Amino acid sequence: MDVWRGALLAAGLVVHCAALSDLTAFNMIEDASHLCRMEAFFAISGFFAALTVGKAAPAVWIRRRLVMLVVPLAVGLGLAVPVSHLLIANLTTQRGFMGDYLPWQPSDWHMHMWFLIALALYVPLTFALSAQDRRIEALGHAAARRPFSAIAMFWLAGAAASLAMWATAKALQAIGLQSITFLLRQTVYFCFFYALGHAAFRVQAIRNLILSPPRIVYAAALMMAILDLAAVALVADGKLRMLTFFLARPIVGFAATSLVFRSAFSLQLCRPWQANISSASYTIYLLHVPAILALLWLLYPTGLGPWQAMVVIAPGALLLLYYFHLLVVRRSGLLLLLLNGRQKAPRQKAPAR
Repeated sequence: MDVWRGALLAAGLVVHCAALSDLTAFNMIEDASHLCRMEAFFAISGFFAALTVGKAAPAVWIRRRLVMLVVPLAVGLGLAVPVSHLLIANLTTQRGFMGDYLPWQPSDWHMHMWFLIALALYVPLTFALSAQDRRIEALGHAAARRPFSAIAMFWLAGAAASLAMWATAKALQAIGLQSITFLLRQTVYFCFFYALGHAAFRVQAIRNLILSPPRIVYAAALMMAILDLAAVALVADGKLRMLTFFLARPIVGFAATSLVFRSAFSLQLCRPWQANISSASYTIYLLHVPAILALLWLLYPTGLGPWQAMVVIAPGALLLLYYFHLLVVRRSGLLLLLLNGRQKAPRQKAPAR
């Protein structure tokens, strides 16, 4: 599960590299990710929250959780965002850049680190769900009797929440509060998947539903994914594209979460590189925007176009940050705390002979 959590987080580097261009293929890469990547990530986060919340006193768990989330968030906002803004400002002055690329705007910081705020806001939700074991178990038994109906209700609830938050966002934008609309919409929507993962740990029937849904669920998800990606490529009306996206996202996200959970539960051996990707994922995600922009700033004078940037910069930034974590961050207690919100494990003393 942790291997998948790290891989899903690190994959954001490729997605955000694609976000620098308005090419149709890049828009489809972004949209495909937005249909399922963070859904599976939040389900795993909810699963791990349920796993760990009972292993420590509530105050201790809350303190550890907030340190792991708030410290990297503060470092990101205080370091990664200002550096990114400086690089964007310089890049936009270079000849031809604005024709090839879509530079991120200063208000786009939540595109990068919003998930840390969402996870912090889910701390009360974790305890609320933990207090509802009997109701969740009853819900699981009902879902086991009618699995497709349960998944259909989840689909409709997710779509309704997205549409409601979309309407709310429009109202907030009208009164000048657009800076919080994206965060509000994402936090409300992804709590469904966080709760799903939490319930999957606590109730076997829910876990079985995720691991073995009716096959028609995968077929429906594939159909909706194709419909949504076709809308990205062919439909000019932004509102219609957004409506298609909101309708597709919950069922595609559920199907992807199911496949991720099935893979995680069947994995018998975690290879060292997989464990390293997982441990480096926070560092990669926190620093990948300035890393992408720095490499683009260095290479753009060579005539680098968007496709070349994707082929060269995306793997380059990933490898750079991966080895930076392995060789520097995990060896430094201070950097491990600042970038990962974790304390360096003390060295074990050799047993006396």
